[in-house]
Amino acid sequence: MNGDFEIDFFSDSKYEELTVEISYKNQILCQMNKDKGGDNIEIEFFTDLRVLSEQVEMKFSLNDFFDVLREAKKGLIES
Repeated sequence: MNGDFEIDFFSDSKYEELTVEISYKNQILCQMNKDKGGDNIEIEFFTDLRVLSEQVEMKFSLNDFFDVLREAKKGLIES
């Protein structure tokens, strides 16, 4: 996985199950939840949830993004 991505698992009061948050260079990209089951994981994208001191260019490899999504989904299903 590309080192600029981070995956954080946590409990969010909006959801019944554990959720996972994916960040890129400390900027939150999206949150995934499995409230509707492991075969129907939902993803929600965020554009301005965290304000950073410097602007982060949201441009990265599609393959790297797919890899981090797969890793986050696997961890979410196994939790």
